[in-house]
Amino acid sequence: MPILPFIAAAGLAGGSAFLWVARPYLLAASILFVALGFFQAARAKKCNRRPSAVSSALLWLSAAVVAGSIFFPQVASAVASFSGSSRTPAGQPPLTGITPVTVAGLRDAFNDAKDDARMLLFLSPT
Repeated sequence: MPILPFIAAAGLAGGSAFLWVARPYLLAASILFVALGFFQAARAKKCNRRPSAVSSALLWLSAAVVAGSIFFPQVASAVASFSGSSRTPAGQPPLTGITPVTVAGLRDAFNDAKDDARMLLFLSPT
């Protein structure tokens, strides 16, 4: 089943594209659900029913996560690059960004290594 990983990757890429388009709607729904949680907590206090500490902590945590995803959407990628996950293993050349300036050098290096196994991996942030 060597084709199965490629099919899974295509499905995940399609899902990622859909979620990127649906992101504003998902964030709006998240805001509404967190607001509903705060409304229900306030209503419970009016009825002399105190919410548990765990439910209050989870409500505030979910509000912080939603606020963080709205105001700081690139935090996860910054944390990943800060932790060193973008480094290559020893003995391999570093990752290269493709710009109009670097394309000629990349093409020349690829063509010069015609007797070796070659592979290009394109990573996209979307």
